[in-house]
Amino acid sequence: MGFILWGASFLSADSFTRPFSADSVWNRPIPEKAAYENVPSIGKIYGGINWNDRWTTFVYKTDAQSRKARLFIHPPTLWSQRHSEAVAPTGNSDAIEEKLRAASAPRNGFPANFYSTTVRSPPGKRTFPSAVQAIHTAWRSEIVVPVTPFSPSPDTDGHLAIWQPDGRVLEVYCAVVCKNGDVIGTMASFTDPSGDGSGLANGRCASLIPNFAGLIRRGEVASGSIGHALACTFPAALLACEAVYPAVAFDMNDGYKGTVPMGSLLALPPSTDLSSLNLSPAAMVIARAAQRYGIYVVDRGGDGLTLKADQDAADAVTPEIRNDLYKIVRALKLVHGSR
Repeated sequence: MGFILWGASFLSADSFTRPFSADSVWNRPIPEKAAYENVPSIGKIYGGINWNDRWTTFVYKTDAQSRKARLFIHPPTLWSQRHSEAVAPTGNSDAIEEKLRAASAPRNGFPANFYSTTVRSPPGKRTFPSAVQAIHTAWRSEIVVPVTPFSPSPDTDGHLAIWQPDGRVLEVYCAVVCKNGDVIGTMASFTDPSGDGSGLANGRCASLIPNFAGLIRRGEVASGSIGHALACTFPAALLACEAVYPAVAFDMNDGYKGTVPMGSLLALPPSTDLSSLNLSPAAMVIARAAQRYGIYVVDRGGDGLTLKADQDAADAVTPEIRNDLYKIVRALKLVHGSR
């Protein structure tokens, strides 16, 4: 038990339910002596979770019933086609699929995210720290996908994560799934779910953090405990043109106007009496995780703080949680030293 057999390869089931190393920021509680500071204007924004099905990731695991498929990289114009709804996440006509394939190639020609930069780069330059994993690490154009229907997130970011038989995770941005299981996207990489989960992994968030990091997973809220840090998107109005670990990048065309760097850790201080927030039992599970592990800012999106949950986590995306999130957001502080 604990392993899924695929030919001669073994995939640890634990890396799927609890990715990254034990000492990763995602799995390590906030130090008891951590200091906290106020976040300007955070009391004015709302709290969301998979807001309008946006800023999330669909996560899948391969097994002996999976099938082989192909991975293609399309120019960034695919995003505008998704935005205009000329191209759907799935279920496109044969003609549209053929047109997308004709404009695509089985290899990514860009070293990281085409919309991200890093604090170590000159302004406007798309150069990246040498420590960032090359996007072609473990690259392959032949991939493994579920036999059952699967889809990227329905927003134009179209995030998709599929655990591969060798243990790495295929991350795709602006993904489109074809009828035969082939995947077309504007960017993709194969990241290691046993690593530290930082932007050095060259993930598909603007921070280069893996797109499956910090997701609230199916059953976690119902179980009464979330044993890891959470991930969120943050509004440009509150973000600063900086990145701090675990992020190594931020949006190049940012529109940032705030003071909070990408990668910052937000949390409910230990001094916060959670019972005073008058939360529903389900929202209390999220509050306890926000107090013990915190919430990392991994991407830009929307006008509020949006927690990221796996689209399969129906127990987390409920009206009672959504109604209470603003109470949690307004009580958050910035963990000192995370900026």
